[in-house]
Amino acid sequence: MSSIRRRKFLIVAGTLLASSIVDGQRAEKRWRIGFLSLDTAASEAGRQARELFPPALAKLGYREGSNLDIEWRWADGKSGDLPELAAGLVRLPVDIIVARTNAPIVAAKNATRSIPIVMLNGNFPVETGLVESLAHPGGNVTGTSYISPETLAKQMQMLKEIVPRARRVAILGVDDRTAQTMRASLNDAAESLGMTVRYYDVQSPERITDELEKIAASGTDALFYRGSPVLRTRTDQIMAFLQHRKLASIAIIPTFAEAGGLVHYAPDVQEYYDRTASYVDRILKGARAADLPIQQPTKFELVINLKTAKAIGITIPPAILVRADKVIE
Repeated sequence: MSSIRRRKFLIVAGTLLASSIVDGQRAEKRWRIGFLSLDTAASEAGRQARELFPPALAKLGYREGSNLDIEWRWADGKSGDLPELAAGLVRLPVDIIVARTNAPIVAAKNATRSIPIVMLNGNFPVETGLVESLAHPGGNVTGTSYISPETLAKQMQMLKEIVPRARRVAILGVDDRTAQTMRASLNDAAESLGMTVRYYDVQSPERITDELEKIAASGTDALFYRGSPVLRTRTDQIMAFLQHRKLASIAIIPTFAEAGGLVHYAPDVQEYYDRTASYVDRILKGARAADLPIQQPTKFELVINLKTAKAIGITIPPAILVRADKVIE
């Protein structure tokens, strides 16, 4: 073999060896992902996260106990605990933080400017300052958004179709920056339908009883359930209240109808976990969060609880029933 050919052979062999070493190191890398939520682990939202997120990652080659560890952090409805939970994930450190809903996203963003943050169900992410724009998030935050003004308007229209006599609608949720951003959309939708809305804001589980008593005394005709991890700590209490007061209700969150509410119209749960997992994958493979556009939901699920409708004396219009993805009887 000539010296030139020998040199070329050694260069190629060395390149292949280096490549195999890098591939081996990559295969052996054990990633650590932080999952931050205001929910409780035992809540429906917590159960969904633990049941759907790991399999979504597994489909992309990340398996718990093999090349992946997930650090679950639950604030149990206590927003004041989020900053320390986020800081704890940064101290570990984790490779990525997946933060579910706005308060955890804000806590993660305040805790780090270097660790990528994948938001799961960020609400109005541009308007609330989570990202610079949907197309170009900037900074270290990207992920999936949850609702839009159009979605809120569609839900209010659906509520009006179900309860044509409704004039006064109670909106139950948490007063935060997201809620303040949503109010303009809800106010406009209600006004166009000849309805007025009144907001009942809950900052802690202990306040839920007081706000429900206020709703009972207000003469409201229907309830729009914004939902929140705080409210989900008392789901049974809220459902019992709606049944006792015979109030029609609609929610923007999954599982509301299964839990006893009348109707929910919400983004498909599997879709947003799959999309979140895909962003984790892309970032772990080298993509920058700042360059990944925010993804908005494309699939929604309409679920109607006919058992609840019968209990509160409501007849669901056929035009609504035919559009349902699931009917609970």
